[in-house]
Order: sequence, then C-alpha cells, then structure tokens
Amino acid sequence: MSEPASNCRRAYDDALSLMRTVSDLTSAAALLGWDQETYMPPLAAQARAEQIATLNALAHSMMTDERAVRLAEYFERELHSSAEELTILETRIARVFARDVRRALKVPEEFVRRKSQVVVLAQEAWKEARARASFAKFYNDLRALVELSLHEAELRGYQGHPYNALVDLYEPGMTVETLDPLFDRLEQETLRILDYVKGLSPASNAAVPRVSSTGQEQLLAARTIVEAIGFNFSAGRVDISAHPFCTSLATSDVRLTTRTADDNPISCLLGLIHEAGHGLYEQGIDPTLERTFARDGASMGIHESQSLFWENIIARSEEFWEFALPIIERFIPQFPTMTPTMMFYALNRVEPSLIRIEADEVTYNLHIIIRYRIEKELMAGTLNVAEIPERWNVLVRELLGLDVPDDANGCLQDIHWSLGAFGYFPSYTLGKLYAAMFRSALLKAMPDTFDHVRRGEFAAICQWLKENIHHWGRTLCPLELVEQVTGRSLAEKDFLEYVWEKVMRVYPSS
Repeated sequence: MSEPASNCRRAYDDALSLMRTVSDLTSAAALLGWDQETYMPPLAAQARAEQIATLNALAHSMMTDERAVRLAEYFERELHSSAEELTILETRIARVFARDVRRALKVPEEFVRRKSQVVVLAQEAWKEARARASFAKFYNDLRALVELSLHEAELRGYQGHPYNALVDLYEPGMTVETLDPLFDRLEQETLRILDYVKGLSPASNAAVPRVSSTGQEQLLAARTIVEAIGFNFSAGRVDISAHPFCTSLATSDVRLTTRTADDNPISCLLGLIHEAGHGLYEQGIDPTLERTFARDGASMGIHESQSLFWENIIARSEEFWEFALPIIERFIPQFPTMTPTMMFYALNRVEPSLIRIEADEVTYNLHIIIRYRIEKELMAGTLNVAEIPERWNVLVRELLGLDVPDDANGCLQDIHWSLGAFGYFPSYTLGKLYAAMFRSALLKAMPDTFDHVRRGEFAAICQWLKENIHHWGRTLCPLELVEQVTGRSLAEKDFLEYVWEKVMRVYPSS
C-alpha cells in the first residue's frame, strides 16, 4: 500500500476525514444510549443492544484498519519534523488521533461488540434490580461485566496493578500507586473532620427543606437556574432519567438529565446543576475540534471538576442562594421561607449518609474510596462478585458508621457498573481536587467572583472556565492542563483548605 499522504498536511486531512466518520458513528451510538435512558420502551433492549454494538464495532474497525494505522505511524514518525505544515492545534489533534488508534489496536472488534451488547442489557437489569432492591437480579450481568473488565485489562496491558489499565481509560497516566496514598491522606483528613464536628452543634439547625412539589415544578425551577448560569438550551435539552447524566453529541447538541423526588426539589436542582457543569464544558470546547477525537474533556477527572465546581463550590455558597431562592419560590410557591444563610448552613452540614449523590462535600470522598477499594479488589481477584453486597456494607459501616438497609441504598445505587465503567469512580475525587485548585486560580484572577454569583451574573465565570479549561478539549492531558491553569501539580491542599473553611463556619468551636 502506498503512503497515505505525501506530506503532513495531506496526512492530516486524511485523518480528519476518518475522524469525522468515526465521530459521527460514536455520536449516533451515544444518541441511542441517551434514548435508552429516557424514552426507549422496555422491550426494545435486545434490539438496542445490537444497534449500539454494530455502531461501536464499525467505529472500532475504522480506527484499526490499515489506513488508520498507517496514518498513526506517519504522525508518530513525522510530526516532530513536519510540524510547520500544521497549526499547533492541528498538531495536537494529530497526536490525539495517533494515541487513540494505538489504544484501539489493543482491543479486538469482537470484544468491542460483545461489551456493547452486555452493557445495554446490563443497564436494563440494573434498573430492575435497583427498583426491587435485589442484588440477585443484577448478579449475572455484573459478573459478566467484571469478567469483561478483567479481560480488557489484560488486552490493554498494564504495569503493577491490573486496575491501572482501567483507571487509565478515564484518567490517562493515573495509577493505584498514586491513588492509594492520595486516598489514604484524604480518608484520614476526612475522619479528622468527622471527629472534629462530632462534639459540636452546627451554628444553625436549618435543614434542606422537604416540601411536596411536582416533577414539573422542580424541573422548571432547575432549568431556569441552569439557563441563567449559562447552559445554552438552543444547543441542548433536559429530560428525566433514573440516574442523572450528560450526553454530548456535538458542541451544539448536549443532552442533560436529572431526576425528581416528590419531597426534595433541591436534589433535582443540584443534580441538574452537576450535569449542566458537564454540559457547559461540552458547549465550551473549541468548535475547531468538532468531529475530531479531541472533542471531549481532557479526562473524566477534569470533566467532573467542572460539574463539581458548579454543584458544590458555586451552588453550596451563600451568595448563590441570594440569586436562586427567588427563582425556587416563583416556581414552587409552597417552598418554606428560607434565607440564603439558612440554605448555606443546611447544604454544608457534615452528616454521613448512604447515597453518594446526596452526600456532603466532606464525606463524599469516603463514598468514592468504598467503590475504589471494591473495584480494585475485584480486579485483583481478591473479591468475588457475589461478595460485593457484604463487602460494601462492611465498608460503609467502617467509614461512614452507617448500616445499609437494602441493596438499593447500597451497592445498587450507582449506574456505573452496569455501564462497565470500572475505573471511573476515582475521577470524582480527582475532580473535587481539580475543582478546588481551579477555584483558587479563578479567585486569584477574579477576586470578586462571588459578588458576580450573588447578582446572578455568571458570564465572566463561564468565560474564564471556557478560555482556561473547556476550550482545549483533549488537546492537553489532565496534568498538563492543571499545571497550565494553576501553575502547580495535583495536590489535595486546596480542597482541604476549602472544606475546612466551610466546616469551621458551620461548626464553630466556640
């Protein structure tokens, strides 16, 4: 076969054509996945499994055919000497292309098709199991997914722990050798905070209001708030699903979901703000990256930093509620009288709880550590799938001091395992650390940030995030991006200072 292009420009144009086709296929598969979680009739699961498997397998075959391999080899060989023929951004896109082709080559098409099929059916099994609080209903599907993940780790290869191969899919370059000591330090500091608050009374007894409201009322209030924050509904939409998520089909087509609870409109709001943080990231990516392999977040940890920035750092601040409370009261007139200060205290109390997505900022990391340990043990072969509920309950008792009443409030509460997303959970804690570091950098650049929040003026904040984080897509790796934005390497210092500051306010020692 002749060289795919005679120079770097022609090779790039050829790669761009291929990336556009593959991106269209993966977007179509993502749309089918979004429909599965929102509107698909239950009996369509088997047909949907085949449809998504076909699209994913076709995209994979294009990424691993001779044309793609020769292009990847060309970029690896020539980019350093032919970079003047491409812009800096195009050079970075070419590097992402070559890296993704190399990754895809490690996994055969048959495996991609099989995993896609199993995941679609497992999602339906998980929904039923969670509704019935029965791990047994999910056991066979979960066992198949664990076996597939173990096989994938072997296919992709790893050094050290087999879990490294899976973590790397979501956080490139991250390993258990880095995560173990990091998580150990966070666990110890979290337990120290819990010990501190144990003998203290909060400065306010205000609690998050539990008020009867319709799903429509909750959704209208939440949608109005995230639109004011900056999410563009001309390029997106919001729907209801069992577990909130964000699906991006293009920078101009970003789908959010949330869930409602009859007596808890704040849960619906925070869930949608979290997903809107993901959505703002997707809408803020440089349009030049559209339909390339670089049109995505730098990593899942960086992606989670954006959702957690808005959900926690912004939406749990007192200033945010000066803006948000009038909107809540307009759409939910029965909402009890609350002040912004009361909402701040209510949302920042430290109370161990069973459900991860409803956890406070301090104990949230313990929820991630529980999942991290279980996943790591599954991949090491020291824990069997059948032992997950018992192991889960033991860890919840040890770290959170709570008894798990049933599987729905325990090991079935998250959708991630039904997606085959082993290795994803550490991204949440990494996201919290990244978010705190970005907060420090933002406050240095814009000291009046929270005056903007108080007034409901979010454009300047969104613009800073877009220019410094969103714009780059995958053209920078996560640690490069963090260094570029903050001038420092990943550390837990900013996060711990941030949460201690809140804790000391909510639980004054005297």
